[in-house]
Amino acid sequence: MRELRLRRALTLADLHERIRQESGFEISQPTLTRIEKEKRSVYDFEVVALARALRADARWLLGMIDELPDSSEPSPGHP
Repeated sequence: MRELRLRRALTLADLHERIRQESGFEISQPTLTRIEKEKRSVYDFEVVALARALRADARWLLGMIDELPDSSEPSPGHP
């Protein structure tokens, strides 16, 4: 997740705000840090919110696919 966030030139604050705006709930910056450091599990609804906010395929975030599909095309987990 961190790799993609940095590729997208987003700070944790930016990601927090995108999640709030696009999904309507809060994932705090400290929680995002713990997720990035793999110190906290991620709930299914959080994976969807992260995929939307990062403009990414949820399967990539879950490690189910190795390559991140082109973000300009709709993908599973990101309508």
